[in-house]
Amino acid sequence: MRILMLTDRFPPEARASGHLFHELGVGLVRRGHEVGVVTRMPGDYVPDGASGAGPAPALARERLDGIDVHRVRGLSALRRAPLMRAVDQFGVGLAFALRAREWPAADVALVYSPPLPLALAGVLNQRWRGVPWVLNLHDLYPQTAIDLGLLRNRFAIRLAEGMEGLAYRQAARIVVPAPRSREILVTRKGVEASKVEVVPNWVDVDGVLPGPRENDFRAAHGLGGRFIVSYAGVMGFAQDLAPLIAAARSLREREDIVFLLVGDGVHLGRWRRLAEGLGNVRFLPVQPKARYFDLLRASDVCVVPLALELESPAIPGKIQSIMAVARPVLAIVNPRSDAAGLIALSGCGLTVAPGDPDAVAAAILRLRGAPELGAALGASGRRYAAEHFSLDKAVAAYELVLVQAASYGRRAAGSAA
Repeated sequence: MRILMLTDRFPPEARASGHLFHELGVGLVRRGHEVGVVTRMPGDYVPDGASGAGPAPALARERLDGIDVHRVRGLSALRRAPLMRAVDQFGVGLAFALRAREWPAADVALVYSPPLPLALAGVLNQRWRGVPWVLNLHDLYPQTAIDLGLLRNRFAIRLAEGMEGLAYRQAARIVVPAPRSREILVTRKGVEASKVEVVPNWVDVDGVLPGPRENDFRAAHGLGGRFIVSYAGVMGFAQDLAPLIAAARSLREREDIVFLLVGDGVHLGRWRRLAEGLGNVRFLPVQPKARYFDLLRASDVCVVPLALELESPAIPGKIQSIMAVARPVLAIVNPRSDAAGLIALSGCGLTVAPGDPDAVAAAILRLRGAPELGAALGASGRRYAAEHFSLDKAVAAYELVLVQAASYGRRAAGSAA
């Protein structure tokens, strides 16, 4: 099949969604499919090249690991303001639809959301070229934006909900990573149950393996012998690092414990200000993919923080990566969330409510004092990831959904004729 993938993020951007779609695309190529990607020109979250001289420029079009990649420009420099972010997303959705016309007619398209306006590209590509499409719905928007207080205007909410409904109606199939997302779509949004498939986020468990704590990453940053608490990822609206920094403040006399906050995002400056004066907190820039996994292996506990206000289902893709390297997860998340449910089901870590920094500090001290507990949680997570989150399983599941959607499109076209 010819498969066109539309995603806001793609390498060289160091974002979980970009890595996931890249791995999925490579997996589909290996299964004999022709894969094209329309994505944005990277503007942030791009790690420095091997020389350390800054990120290498991305090309508007290139062949990457057998994938035909097309990139369009957005308003990256202005996207830190929520209003401009929305304008940018609508513009990119239209630009994606226009650029998709430059690729040979696909049998099926796969559209990643968020951002929700990318669904417009799926709708327009279907209308212009008759290409059925699958919606890969990682987070439920606009509900996530409403939960976080980013979307309050009633007219804007109605507009976003109208777009959401259009996307659900027009997509041939919908793929979600969390069971509760499927439940919400079926029971609250009126989507047919047969239309929604649950495919968890994945990790290349054959290529991403556990390794020693005392590795090159520790040596490069002078961390030998320390107990490392790390957060590596986006520092955006949904990630609340305040409880972790408060825990670091309460543990600032513990010279054996170091907190690494690694990444970038709209709230990086906020977290830097909050951690000002704390010698046990270090900020590092976005890391290349291989270095990212070295960072996880160098960690004694890896933190996954989500804002308490976030009621909509969310399972950050970094959880699977942490599980793959057999490190324990400390999830600072709503106890009712799908992320908390996964932590409990897999036995890969500990969960603490976002509003309780004292409990965060206590969990860190517990793991510091019982290395065997951290090892057991990490081993449990690794076993669970190998059984449930393998890349091969995910590629096979997506291939089946895409084949079904393409067949649906051919039947619909025949009926129209």
